[in-house]
Formats: sequence, C-alpha cells, structure tokens
Amino acid sequence: MEYRSLSFKYWVEFDEDGEIKSLHKSKYVCASPCEEYVVKLIPIQRDVTKEVEKALKKTVKTIETSTKKLDTEFKKVLKDVKGVLK
Repeated sequence: MEYRSLSFKYWVEFDEDGEIKSLHKSKYVCASPCEEYVVKLIPIQRDVTKEVEKALKKTVKTIETSTKKLDTEFKKVLKDVKGVLK
C-alpha cells in the first residue's frame, strides 16, 4: 500500500494556553479570531511484525536466563542431597 502526504488549508482557533482549540475549513465558521494555516497530514507507517519480533526476542532471552539460573540452583541442590545420602 502506498502512502502519500495530504495538505489542507485550515483556519485554526487557539485557546488561552496556545493549544489548538478547533480547526475550520472556512474562516467564516470561526467563533473567535482564527489564523490561516496549511496542515500537512503524513501517515505513520509502523512495522508491527518487527515490534513483535523484538518483544519476543527479549522474552526468550529472559526465559533463557531464568532457566540457566534455575538449572544451576537445581544442580546445587542435587549435589547437597547426594552428599547427605552418602
């Protein structure tokens, strides 16, 4: 799928804090003073499979580390039990 940017002309109303209050296609619709702007919409392309693979690799690494630690502890316990049984 091909994405392209889109440009539009809007009149923008701002609030007291300088944040966008509303967008209007016509200056005649504005209730308070508006300023004219060109708004460019650019689609965000995300590769979800890469994000999932990255999270999966991190999880696998955590599991491998935990498994190694558990294996080491299990071997220590077996060694202690063998020592007690002799």
